[in-house]
Amino acid sequence: MRRPSPLVLGRKPVAAVGVLAILAIAFHIFVIPIDARFYGLFDNVTDLFVYRAGGQVVLDGKPLYEFPVSGRLSFTYPPFSAVVFTVFALMSAMAAKIVWWVAIFVALVLTVYLGMRTLGYQGDRRLAVFAVCGAVCTTVLEPVRTTIWLGQINVFLMFIILLDLVFLDLLHPRSRLRGIGVGIAAGLKLTPAFFVLYLLVLRRWRAAAMAVVAFGVTVAVGYIVIGAGAHQYWTTYVTGESRIGRVDSPANQSVNGFMAQMLAYFDIRRFSHPAPGGPLFSAPDWLWVPVALVAAVLGLWAAVVSYRRGRRLLSVSIAGMTAATVSPFSWGHHWVWVVPLLVVAFDFAYRGSLDGRRRWWRWLAPLAICALSFSYWWNYFGSGPHYRADHIIAIGLFMMPRYPDPGVLDRLSVVLYSGCYPLILLLTIIVTLVVEFRERRAEKQGQAADSSETSTTADTGAPESSTYPGTIESSSGVESRSVPGTAPAESGARRADVATSTDLESSAQIRHPA
Repeated sequence: MRRPSPLVLGRKPVAAVGVLAILAIAFHIFVIPIDARFYGLFDNVTDLFVYRAGGQVVLDGKPLYEFPVSGRLSFTYPPFSAVVFTVFALMSAMAAKIVWWVAIFVALVLTVYLGMRTLGYQGDRRLAVFAVCGAVCTTVLEPVRTTIWLGQINVFLMFIILLDLVFLDLLHPRSRLRGIGVGIAAGLKLTPAFFVLYLLVLRRWRAAAMAVVAFGVTVAVGYIVIGAGAHQYWTTYVTGESRIGRVDSPANQSVNGFMAQMLAYFDIRRFSHPAPGGPLFSAPDWLWVPVALVAAVLGLWAAVVSYRRGRRLLSVSIAGMTAATVSPFSWGHHWVWVVPLLVVAFDFAYRGSLDGRRRWWRWLAPLAICALSFSYWWNYFGSGPHYRADHIIAIGLFMMPRYPDPGVLDRLSVVLYSGCYPLILLLTIIVTLVVEFRERRAEKQGQAADSSETSTTADTGAPESSTYPGTIESSSGVESRSVPGTAPAESGARRADVATSTDLESSAQIRHPA
């Protein structure tokens, strides 16, 4: 059975993304100046310094979790991560920053490039240019910018998981190592452990087992190298939310954080208690945990539906966003999953413009993602100069000011942008499930039509054909017929578009051994 030819990316989208990349660079230079102290894109890296300090503590053989490791900041990651960060402790501060920034950009480029390849695009020079420019464009999204600005690790975790569960289909389709990347990522930061549940729901037992084993190895390494400090972390500090930050912070973009923000915004003192910096609002477990469970079920449902349709990149992106949503604490930069989601949204929109079709409304998908995750800027006028930037800061939509005496529209807008990242997940789930419903309905109608056609063929004695022009193998092994009235496509663009009217990913052609 023939597989569809790769889809060749046109010149117009490459040129358009190139222009957007230039605008993104201009944004970093003129809107929020790179040379602005503290607020400039490359003038913070606080978290990288914490990572290096944690690695240095390990090298020095000192307690890792009992005392702050960098200024007033404590090391909050699992012991294995501190062992890994010893590599950066051996570098100078400047060398560590350069290596970190370059590695982030490389991971972004590969995410875009390999993401497009899994969607069926030809891996040529044009796609490489698109990937580089696309990676530059993502730096104006708040999760990515903040990751670079703080020197955070989230882009690496995202890439490791995508490499493990999606990109490996391209690089080594028969690999029996799936799941190891998930385990390693969970050993560096606990949130990726959610993907073990994702694999179990998909019934990928071997991959789930490999993830658990790999995570166990990271725990063992932590105990071997750090000893008592590792035991202290897993028995005491692993649940210490106070070491992370205020749960009612606008930056906490999880279900728990959103509900805490709403309690604080509407000043419901019943759910507050005294704390440094003012009353701390927090939702009790009986309030936020059921909502988080509902979000987990809906997210996993959409992820499973996407996986079974062959849309592996979308499936893992949904699972990543779900993990951030149900976590007790998720900073805005945890939502770097908008990058692969944006790749999927671009593909969805671009395919709608092929073959003479003008489905302009599809471009609302990437526009919505960008609008909700863009790095907006805010300048507190009249506050005086600060770090040569006059208080100009790059913030996510969730950090927009909350006015003390708002009107009805102000209250509604605050509710909207306080949970802007969980809103992205909600919209993605809705679109995914609506598309699934429509596809199932179309399949039932197609089966009825095929049944009628078979009956007619039997009556007339005409031979039944097993294949059709443009037929490809779907993720379920069922043949998908090309659109009636279309000729067999000579170009990869035409064939990919005709055969993937439901935006089927090319990775659907690959059988997972695990």
